[in-house]
Amino acid sequence: MGAGRDIDEIELRQATWEDYDFLYDLLKTTMREHVERIWIWDERWQQERFESTFDPAENRIIVLHGVDIGVIATRRYEAEIFLARLYILPEYQGRGIGTQLIRSLLVEARREGLPVTLRVLTGNPAKRLYERLGFETVEEAVTHYLMKALPD
Repeated sequence: MGAGRDIDEIELRQATWEDYDFLYDLLKTTMREHVERIWIWDERWQQERFESTFDPAENRIIVLHGVDIGVIATRRYEAEIFLARLYILPEYQGRGIGTQLIRSLLVEARREGLPVTLRVLTGNPAKRLYERLGFETVEEAVTHYLMKALPD
């Protein structure tokens, strides 16, 4: 199956509390390696943090051919749209799915005249994807980059 076909088949659905386990497993699968480059992965702390911050309302499940393959979450503020998370299972990465979702978000943000911001951990190769899509680093910390795409 080609990348273009996958993009055409992507659906988004609102997350529910029933997605909790899938989303926690997705976090571990996609982010643990990047977290461990900076900190130690403390399973108990990660579980507690996830539980205390989990809000299904801000998460949309990425579905391909009836299979849950990822999540995208945005937060809307008066002056920006913040891309809080975009996690895709490794076996579905590299097919253009994340690119298409980000492009759609950028189109929406341009229509509203708002920049899109995000944070990416240092060492996470997703930073190259964001740069390719027009994001620029506006702030650097030891642990992450703050990136922004302007609505020009």
